[in-house]
Parts: sequence; structure tokens; C-alpha cells
Amino acid sequence: MNCLSWNCRGLGNPRTVRVLGDLLKDRKPDILFLSETIYAANKIEDIRIRFGFVQCFSVDRVGRSGGLAIMWKNHVNCQIFGYSRNHIDVHMLDNNMVTWRLTYFYGYPERSKRRNSWDLLRQLAGMSQLPWLIVGDFNDLLYSSNKWGLVDHPQSLMDGFRQAVENNILTELELRGGRFTWEKSRGKRMWVKERLDRSFAMAACGTNFHCAL
Repeated sequence: MNCLSWNCRGLGNPRTVRVLGDLLKDRKPDILFLSETIYAANKIEDIRIRFGFVQCFSVDRVGRSGGLAIMWKNHVNCQIFGYSRNHIDVHMLDNNMVTWRLTYFYGYPERSKRRNSWDLLRQLAGMSQLPWLIVGDFNDLLYSSNKWGLVDHPQSLMDGFRQAVENNILTELELRGGRFTWEKSRGKRMWVKERLDRSFAMAACGTNFHCAL
């Protein structure tokens, strides 16, 4: 199963929608996760129809920020297990039996709320014993090597995130391609690149999937 996760930073921009179309043609995902849609939930349906997904579920933006969406193809059998402003939890079914769990995670971007992200991660981990894949934009770093730029990332934040991962016995999946998944101020003095997008597994999923971040 091929799962594509992308922080689109607003679907209201026509260029963003075109880039999404190019990504879908290249990756051909069975399941699509989008964060920071900054879009009214009822408009996500237009995106679903445009790109040929059979169903979708979305979490509405708050003001002019946030917004999550998941879309899937007709051969994917899943049901929404739970959701919040920061996650969408899905049960994957085979012959109408729940066999594993997939969670899309969007961490709080504000540093003052990172503890809330870690607490949510712990809460989600304790909700089920199913084989579990969790993927998304965690908005945090595990190691200092996850950042390139002039200003170091606070050690306390990395320690807190790493402890939440270790407490829940999560194993990070390999990232193919470049070392970083986000950047700003490209070519300028304050140019920074970070690895904010990750995927983790708990237990043996036993499912053949490819996750593109």
C-alpha cells in the first residue's frame, strides 16, 4: 500500500493544487494525507473529485490555520477511528476485519505547545494493541543532525520528543531521498533546513506498504 503525506501549506493557492497533481501522478498513492490545508472542510470534496479519490474525511481549519484531510482509493477498506486538530486515526480492514492501524499526525508548530504533541502521541499509543503505523509532520526534531542552519534547535525539545518516541517503543522507518523535509529563507543568511516529517511503526505491521513523505 502506498501512502503519501504532505504538508501543503494551503490548498487555496492554484500552484499548490498543481504541485499536488504532479505528486499524485508520480507517487500514485492509495491513501493521501494533507496537513495545513487552511481550507474549509466542505471544499476538500472538490479536491477529492478532481484527483479521483473515492472517499475523504477532513478536519476543518481554525481561523486561517490548520486543517487536515485524508483521501483513499476505492480498493482501500478503512474506517475513521478518531480525530482531532492534530491527528486522524484510521483502522485498516481486510475482509471487514480490522487488521492494522494508520495514524496521520500533525504536531503543534508552536514550541510552547510541543508537550501537548508528546502527550497526544502517548495517548494515541495507548489506545490500541493493533500493529500501528504513524506518519506525518511532527514539527519537531529528534537529533541535532536533523537541522542545518545557524541557530541550534533547543536540546530540551529534542529530548522531550525522543522520550515520547522511546516510551511508546516506536521504531522510525527509513527516509529515502534527502536528509531534510522542510526549509525556509533559501539562499539567504538565515537559510534553515529541517527534518520535520517522519514515520514510525509499533510492532510488526505485516502489511506491505510504502510511505512517501
